[in-house]
Amino acid sequence: MQRIGLSERRLHYFLAVAETGSIRGAADHLNVEASVVSRQIHQLESELGVQLLQRHGRGVIPTEAAELVINHCRERRSSETLLLTQISELQGLERGEIHIVAGEGFREELVRWVLQDFCQQHPRLKVTLEFANAVDTVRMLANDQAHLGLAYRPPIDPAVRTVMQRKQPMCVIAWPGHPLTRKKQPLALSDVCPYPVGMMSNGFGLSNLVKLAQYHDRVQFESSLVTNSIATLKSYVKAQLGVTFLSSHAVADEVADGSLVALRTRSEVFETAEAHVLVRADRQPSVAVERLLQMLEEKALF
Repeated sequence: MQRIGLSERRLHYFLAVAETGSIRGAADHLNVEASVVSRQIHQLESELGVQLLQRHGRGVIPTEAAELVINHCRERRSSETLLLTQISELQGLERGEIHIVAGEGFREELVRWVLQDFCQQHPRLKVTLEFANAVDTVRMLANDQAHLGLAYRPPIDPAVRTVMQRKQPMCVIAWPGHPLTRKKQPLALSDVCPYPVGMMSNGFGLSNLVKLAQYHDRVQFESSLVTNSIATLKSYVKAQLGVTFLSSHAVADEVADGSLVALRTRSEVFETAEAHVLVRADRQPSVAVERLLQMLEEKALF
């Protein structure tokens, strides 16, 4: 059987007749001629191949088939009302979902600004926060597995675009009293070479920056720890096992409580390092994602 595309106009006219009980009543309600309504009903009956209305005195009564159409019309109207309500809720951020994927270096800021601030303002939104290296962050965005990404030095992918970026210099992270804290700042990267270094695993934006800095400044660090966890790098430095490289934002709490220090360098690569906020290139961000981007911008995070 060939699929029938029912006319919205004919269904609308039919429901008006069913609810008013007459062709004339529907015509008055719709502010059209009765002949227009009658013609639309006949065309609908022809499309469906059944009789929908039976004349009864000055009015009409629906047939058994008409009851099915009436139910369909009312369900459709109810569904449209629900759709409009849901759209309105999305606009007001009463529902929706944001999947964020980010490098480990953004953990502190995302917890502070997204979970503590944005989520408290919009408690009915579902936020998924996942941490990955820069390569996987871009891959997940390109494959529509995430809505928003944050990364240092992300790989180029035509399916992904940067919507915000900020300068976020990399620092040498040491414990108070480390010999580097007594050297004149900003440090040369060669000053770090005599000491053991904790490094992020391959694929992370931080690891890529360190490799580029070593190549650019012609130095080689002695790594005694390689990990995919910034929390582990912080513990490594606090235990006075070596130094590492992170942004001052990533250790803001530890610098504030005096357990770590962030030392600027003369490295052009470290000083010009940038953090990127990424989205899928050919997708319009949802209302929720747009609002989160606006909040990040207002708070001067990007």
